[in-house]
Amino acid sequence: MRSLGGERFCYGDLSDPSGQSFGLNAASGSWLTHASTYADKAASAGFVASMIFLAVTAIYAFSLSDSAKPFVAEVSALVDDAAFDAGFKFNANEFALSGTQNTPDADLLNALKLPYNGSSLFYDTGDARRRLLGIGWIESAEVRRVLPSRLEVAVTERTPFARWEDARHKVQIVDREGHILGPDNAARFAALPLFAGEGAAKEAAAFVSAIEEHEALKHRVQRVEYVTERFWTVKLDTGPELKLPRKVSPLVLERLDSLLANPKIAGLGLETIDLRLSNRTILQLLDPTVANRDKAIAMLNPASLQAMPPPRKGKAL
Repeated sequence: MRSLGGERFCYGDLSDPSGQSFGLNAASGSWLTHASTYADKAASAGFVASMIFLAVTAIYAFSLSDSAKPFVAEVSALVDDAAFDAGFKFNANEFALSGTQNTPDADLLNALKLPYNGSSLFYDTGDARRRLLGIGWIESAEVRRVLPSRLEVAVTERTPFARWEDARHKVQIVDREGHILGPDNAARFAALPLFAGEGAAKEAAAFVSAIEEHEALKHRVQRVEYVTERFWTVKLDTGPELKLPRKVSPLVLERLDSLLANPKIAGLGLETIDLRLSNRTILQLLDPTVANRDKAIAMLNPASLQAMPPPRKGKAL
């Protein structure tokens, strides 16, 4: 005798006292009953799964329609409130920020939408990152939430290179590539060179590189303006204003160094020194009377200009 499925079966035959045939028929009937039961359960489970799939599909399709938007928004708001009440909310003490030095705090908080009134469960880190990248100072950014209450932000800032005065006479900070980083509201970057004019922000790095090795000139420059994207006007701390070609070559700077080092040039009372032409130097007097002009010509005899390189033919740049 053995037990199977909670019933007891005799392995024997009806006509035979040992009951072998009876035992075989009973076991076979029991297996068929269990198989039929499991098949019904499987069919029921499949039906339920199919209904769930169809329901989810219908809800998704419904959510795509314009008429469903108010309903979906209301349900989302309810779920968001429930998550907030359950503790899924950012804690100011768990806000981690790294990499910022010059980016205004107000711009950062506005981009991150902090303090955040919704639940941390539905906070969109992708949108927050895109808003951060919209800030001029920020070159790259990463935003990460650690549920239920921590927000981690890491940014890389652009390096300030120069100041640029826009058309409204507002001074902006720019990097070497000419990206506008933000206004110089507190004059924190007064030590940076000041440029002006359309296109000057992108050309500033080339100009600074050209005069980098000319220390005497570099430290005297106060303001550089890019005029109609054709030439530069340079205001020095003292002395005449300079007009230089768009491409400031070493030859132009050699001529300029010779002029600025000449004591007779310093005593002429010049308004501008124009080096835009490669074959001549144009000097404009502050008081261009005939007497002053004749005096300047007398002072600038060939012997006084021996240190200057010979003129070359060329056109205005």
